[in-house]
Amino acid sequence: MSPVAVTRRGPALWARIDRSGTGNACDSAVMAGLEAWLATTDPDVRVLVLTGSGRSFCAGADLTEATSLLGDQPALRAFLDRGRRLVRAVRAAPVPTIAAVNGAAFGGGLELLLACDIAVAAGTARIGDRHIAVGQVPGWGSSVLLPQAVGPAAARRLLIAGETWTAAEAAGHGLVSEVVPAEALEAHVDALAARIAALDPAAVRRMLRVARPPVDEAAWDREWDTLTEHIAAQAAGPAARPAARSE
Repeated sequence: MSPVAVTRRGPALWARIDRSGTGNACDSAVMAGLEAWLATTDPDVRVLVLTGSGRSFCAGADLTEATSLLGDQPALRAFLDRGRRLVRAVRAAPVPTIAAVNGAAFGGGLELLLACDIAVAAGTARIGDRHIAVGQVPGWGSSVLLPQAVGPAAARRLLIAGETWTAAEAAGHGLVSEVVPAEALEAHVDALAARIAALDPAAVRRMLRVARPPVDEAAWDREWDTLTEHIAAQAAGPAARPAARSE
């Protein structure tokens, strides 16, 4: 059974991450499920919707799988790069994408949210980058997409201080477009998808070209280089880290 349930709801194709006990973290199976969701060729699908099950939207990359690969750096880089390419694929989808943020969105979950064209959050959702809280740095686009979404000052608070925002705070910063009661989230997104689907599809496709801000490729590369340097240092252990200086 795939941990991603893909279902057709009117003109929208929904992907629901369902990994109980992990916060819907992205392991290889989740990535495969989301890749399959993105690969739909049904011309009647006008909108793609991403959500999670339970109290989590997505907790980001699966740390258990990532940690198991620390001794195999090429495999670890491939795992993380797959997530990076997944986020970029969401951002480049040929139809509008909506994040139905049902709960906690941290790390790679935030990056998936940022990749979507529109994000609608349940009032109970909590959102943050949180890489720094677990001794990590982003690699799927937070440092690139977050400043575009909320401005550089607010982005630095999430990235450097590891803050978590309520859904209302995220809306105040422009990270999500609106906040609705948790019990109304899916019906609200269904209605939004129906409104988009009623529009001229050719015009919508062309609107995506101008509505999606351009990507700073140098910033994407700098983030990836920083991540690979960080995981290599972690694999090498304390002996590879510079000693603290005493004055």
